Amino acid sequence: MNWIDRAVSAVSPRRGLERLKTRTALDRAVKAFAAGQPAPRGRDWPASPRGPNAELGPALRYLRRRSREVIRDGSYGARAVQIRVAHEIGYGIAPRSKTGDVETDKAVLALWERFVAQSDITGRLNLYGQQALAARTRCEAGEALIRLIRLPGSEARRNGLAVPLQLEVLEPDMLDDAAPLFAAPPEDGSRVVDGVVFDRRGRRTGYRLLRQHPGEGGALAQLAGAVRYDTIPAADMIHLVRSHAQRPGQIRGVPDASTVLLRLRRLEEYEETAVEQAKVQALIGVFTTTANPMEMDFGQEAAAVVDEPQERAVPADLWPGMVANLPIGSDVKFLEPSGPGPFEPFALHELMAIASGFRVTYDQLTGDLRQANYSSLRAGKIEFRRDVEQDQWLMHIPVMCQPIWDAFIQAAVLFGALPERAGGYPVEWSPPRAEMVDPTREIPAMVASVRAGFETWPQAVTSMGYDPRTQADEIADANALLDDRGIILDSDPRRITNAGGAQNPSQNAAVEIAATGAALPRPGAIPPEEPNAAPTSLLRHYLARLTARKPAA
Repeated sequence: MNWIDRAVSAVSPRRGLERLKTRTALDRAVKAFAAGQPAPRGRDWPASPRGPNAELGPALRYLRRRSREVIRDGSYGARAVQIRVAHEIGYGIAPRSKTGDVETDKAVLALWERFVAQSDITGRLNLYGQQALAARTRCEAGEALIRLIRLPGSEARRNGLAVPLQLEVLEPDMLDDAAPLFAAPPEDGSRVVDGVVFDRRGRRTGYRLLRQHPGEGGALAQLAGAVRYDTIPAADMIHLVRSHAQRPGQIRGVPDASTVLLRLRRLEEYEETAVEQAKVQALIGVFTTTANPMEMDFGQEAAAVVDEPQERAVPADLWPGMVANLPIGSDVKFLEPSGPGPFEPFALHELMAIASGFRVTYDQLTGDLRQANYSSLRAGKIEFRRDVEQDQWLMHIPVMCQPIWDAFIQAAVLFGALPERAGGYPVEWSPPRAEMVDPTREIPAMVASVRAGFETWPQAVTSMGYDPRTQADEIADANALLDDRGIILDSDPRRITNAGGAQNPSQNAAVEIAATGAALPRPGAIPPEEPNAAPTSLLRHYLARLTARKPAA
């Protein structure tokens, strides 16, 4: 109690007691968060109070360099990035035109396929390869840049392009993030943060793009002024970054390996220590001494010199299984390393943490399935798929795929390849399908979901990575081909039940007869009252007799 509390308690004990209770409750509420107290437990735990960009800016260059190194030189980092890209992009996130007109949708998708093959300005990749390259760059460096290059119509026709549009994937190092010294703020109220230009309302208006990669050309070219920037409009630049997993207001992206870089480095050093320990422990040799120094033989070359006495030192180089003679009176002490300790438990713990940092499962990172079963694999894959879907639908599709589609449609309309439409050209995106852990269990569950109405057949087909309309057309074509040949497969639900029996025996017979003419009645079997019956009548007569037969008991 302070002096005020004591004074109040002396005048009014009840008011003093109320003040004491309130103060005690307040102290308990404040001290409820032990990690939020500066002392005593948090005295050695300083934390940065800076904003997202001020905190990331000085560290971003080192994070990118070290992330690239562990991915370039380390198997675990390379594997983790490969897994993320394979599941996020796979063979490409493809569009489905949804104008409502079948012929228009086919024409749009046909033009899109031509653009996919011609999209890369360097001519090395198609559009889906550029998607994978951008996703890999984002995993490795935290962000990726895709420049939309709008070409003149004459150049597009001369080069045989479907539309006057091509793309270029760039590393984020191309952004001029160096803050100019003593620069006056622009009069229009805009500002530049880490190479991104914002207007006075906080909207992105441009990107300061260097004309040359800062790591190319050498220091002399940079000092000579070869590395300068151009301001690219924001409409012509796609900044692929995982914004939904960052702090509000954060502009640049963080590499996926940022939380496990030290662990990767530490595990690599630990592995090297274990290998060196094994090498040292393998150095088991035999050392002998002799009474005659002239008989010492450290190698075959010493046997030829017997006239002149020579002093021999202890061999400096050791190798497994060596046998060497030592001078009389030599004293040799052997190194007995204790070793770094049990390797596998430590490595297992570190690899689990590394997999968590990369947002992949342990078995994906290492390929270790020794203790895996269906339940554990499925539980891990459910969480992993949820995380991948979040990146697909919150980052890749809205930030990368949709702007590319909009630029493609705009270029196609201006180029005259597509007509203008009042409703535009809406689109739906189909990410690659997720592979099943056990199809024998998951496919029946999917069929039951469709039959119960929890999802529609088009939704189920879309979840498998296919276009429902294209799938239906291919099914119809395949069924017509089989019916034309009179072939009935066990997988055809129109003809065969799930138990393996015929859906309708007479219908199956009609398919075979119509296709091959097999089992038609011979001329002698024609009823007398129909001697000149047409083939159609014969078929009806035969089918009537077939269906009238009762199955044997």
